[in-house]
Amino acid sequence: MINRALDYGFNWALYQKDDVEFENSNESIIFQQLKYFNEKDENKKGYIKALYLHHLLDFFKETHVNIHDLKLVFKKFLQEKVIVEIYDSVGKITNFQEELNEIFDLIKENREELFEDLKS
Repeated sequence: MINRALDYGFNWALYQKDDVEFENSNESIIFQQLKYFNEKDENKKGYIKALYLHHLLDFFKETHVNIHDLKLVFKKFLQEKVIVEIYDSVGKITNFQEELNEIFDLIKENREELFEDLKS
């Protein structure tokens, strides 16, 4: 099995003491990433968008749905791959739907370039 933390280059950003604690966590990697980047002070929206975009581009390559049906891809991405809201270390709920909508709009606007890149 692939260590998804390494796959997404997240080990450098771990706020935990060691990989054993990270790998034994009950929280998903995406949840841990969102929580970590949401707690960063500077440019947290940029980190969150980059994280979602990275996972979405991977999803285009690994999904079995028709990738030309962007609405279906976005729906399945939200159902199967990511979470839209998290709670931070003090229990405050943060919703990332706005950031996801911006990424979805970006993908829609650049769909031809995306499909060309996915072919290669």
